[in-house]
Amino acid sequence: MSNIYQEIWDADMRGNGIKATFNKEDVDIQKGYVLVEPTKVRGKEEKQNHMLLKEVVIPENKKNSYDLVEKLFNNFYLDPHLREDNTVEEQQEVDALLKHAIQSEPMKICRAFVESRKGTNLSDEQWYTYLHNIWFLQFDSGSGISLSGFEHVFIGEEKKEGSSLNGYHFWYKYYLEDQTGSNDKIVYLGPKDKNTVPDVITFGYTLEASDDHINNVLLFKKKGGFFIGLSPEGLLALGVARFADTLSEHNTIEINNQEYDLALYSFGKRSMRTFFPIYK
Repeated sequence: MSNIYQEIWDADMRGNGIKATFNKEDVDIQKGYVLVEPTKVRGKEEKQNHMLLKEVVIPENKKNSYDLVEKLFNNFYLDPHLREDNTVEEQQEVDALLKHAIQSEPMKICRAFVESRKGTNLSDEQWYTYLHNIWFLQFDSGSGISLSGFEHVFIGEEKKEGSSLNGYHFWYKYYLEDQTGSNDKIVYLGPKDKNTVPDVITFGYTLEASDDHINNVLLFKKKGGFFIGLSPEGLLALGVARFADTLSEHNTIEINNQEYDLALYSFGKRSMRTFFPIYK
């Protein structure tokens, strides 16, 4: 039986995905790697200084994908009660990322899977709209306004009440904010699961977050996690496949011989609220 999640993962690793590893001796440096260290930490200084993603090497020929998604990181407000501006420039950045993703091998595999699920072929315009609705269509709910799956999964939001962080399931965003010196926005608090493979890490941390309305608010993530090494288009494709597979909140999948509950929460039948892996 085919495994759509493994197919997308493998295609992404052949493309712009970056191999995660506990030991960089087993990687091809030319293809890049993410060295992962989900160790226990004690004391304030050790927590402040420890970097979960100790080394990240992204080859030049893969960087465009990460540059495209990074342009979207400042397009959203942390406060879920604020209406997003949605400028023309921001819409152009979304369009550029989606068009890039659509041309990628992971998304082509995902498209074939979605069409098989629907029992019909989609035109290029229908496919673009389908992807946009799942990831970028904004909606209002009890937890906020102008919400979208992309913002929640790739960027994260301030929780409606208090100082907690919602979402934030993209390893590259975490990596950019877990730097040294004045650019360090992350304090690593230690592992929260077995973390038996480097592809998925579950842990606790704090984020010092800012946007145009909020300056340096400390947000706490008691337990969070994400796939490590997936490219932006790889994560987009995996989420769409999960969305098309079943809208049930829990679904057991297998990637690289490791089982996960790939949790998903949707807004109706058109849009993603969030999805993330949980160790089984």
